[in-house]
Amino acid sequence: MTDETTPSDDSTTPADAPAPGRSYLRRLLHRWLIEYNPLYLLSAALVLTGTSLCSRGLAQEDSGYGPLGVAAVAELYAVCLIGGAALLMRIGHRRPAVMLALLTVLYQWDLTLHTERSPYLGSGAAVLWVAVFVAKIYGLAWAVRIRLSRTAAAAAILAGVGLVFFPLQLHRLDPRQAGSLVALWAFALASLLRSSTVTSLVPQGGWGATVLRRAVRAAWVLSALLVSGHVLFWSWQWEILLSMLLPVVPLLLVHRVRSEGRVWALVVGTLFVVGMTMPAAFSVTALLAAGALGLRALAAPSVDRPAQQVARPEPPYRSSDASAPADEPEVTATALPVPLERRAIERLVVGAAFGVYLSVWTLGWSGGAWPAHVFLLDLGLTAVVVVAAWKARVRSALAPLLGCYLHFVIQARLVPAPRSLVEWGASAVGLGFVLLAASLATSYRLRAMAR
Repeated sequence: MTDETTPSDDSTTPADAPAPGRSYLRRLLHRWLIEYNPLYLLSAALVLTGTSLCSRGLAQEDSGYGPLGVAAVAELYAVCLIGGAALLMRIGHRRPAVMLALLTVLYQWDLTLHTERSPYLGSGAAVLWVAVFVAKIYGLAWAVRIRLSRTAAAAAILAGVGLVFFPLQLHRLDPRQAGSLVALWAFALASLLRSSTVTSLVPQGGWGATVLRRAVRAAWVLSALLVSGHVLFWSWQWEILLSMLLPVVPLLLVHRVRSEGRVWALVVGTLFVVGMTMPAAFSVTALLAAGALGLRALAAPSVDRPAQQVARPEPPYRSSDASAPADEPEVTATALPVPLERRAIERLVVGAAFGVYLSVWTLGWSGGAWPAHVFLLDLGLTAVVVVAAWKARVRSALAPLLGCYLHFVIQARLVPAPRSLVEWGASAVGLGFVLLAASLATSYRLRAMAR
């Protein structure tokens, strides 16, 4: 039962109450002209259509300052959208304010393709556009009363800088260099966006927090789609090897993998597949792998143990697994970033150093035999590994260094390859003795663990 009461038939309506028809009309107007106002979207569509038509007409007339005027109109409309969002927020209309904010996001990413004309307008116009871009970011945050984290602001600014300055340089690069530059830019954007946060400066209830989370997700998705559209337009205007972007996807998953073994399998597997199928992208892939390993090492908190061990509580009913004792320790799930041991972090840092070495070593390699070793590069890698093994006691770094020197010995033909059956037999005997000695040394070194 409820406490609600229904009015009787003979109840009288107050004289100052609005008529039923008028009340319904006011609610309808409030819903469709305030909460779900379609005129905002229509206004944005009309301005976009008008600026596009003006841009085409001025392009046919070969006007020099016409594109600047069209871009200025689009920027002025974006500023008006920000001002409208600020006004609606201050009078308590948050829903339409969010709608105007999302429309501002659309205009933030240069729907008029003004940045693609930057090679013809000069670097001065590009710098001015970036300044206005940054001002609009913080202006929109002020309008809707949110605070962007440093990584969120850095991701947006880096995307804007890429939009305006890449067209200045891409036409001067070959397809491979252009694709590598775009791949590095995309990896940096995704890495910054991964750790970005947006917080509200006004108190939010449960539904308000949900709306904020959905609006932020929609803003990032729209931004990603529009930036991707610019990249596709670049590939149509200039020759860009977009296949360079394929290794970015698996390497972005490095921070989400909880097992260190799977991390190394993902990185090494990506390098192997790229080296076999797309050797032209191997150098930039190695650099991206180094970045992925370094970011995982820097973002993960260091702990003495891989995970916290807690006692499993006694269940209120008989467990189906009778073999597991009640007091068996259980590994608790940890939220990302995954806590890592100090040794694991050191191994990730050493792996990042080897990734940089591979990237520099294979710079310019596009298949066939591996490039010749560079003495100074190998010497620098040796110094890094020796310091890591001596100071940080990362002995595992010696294994890949030994592999590098073994490849150098084979490539330089310092040891002649066996030719006759006797030479092959002698080589097999020698390798057998080496493996036996290595196995015995390993068993002696790990004798305490066996005990």
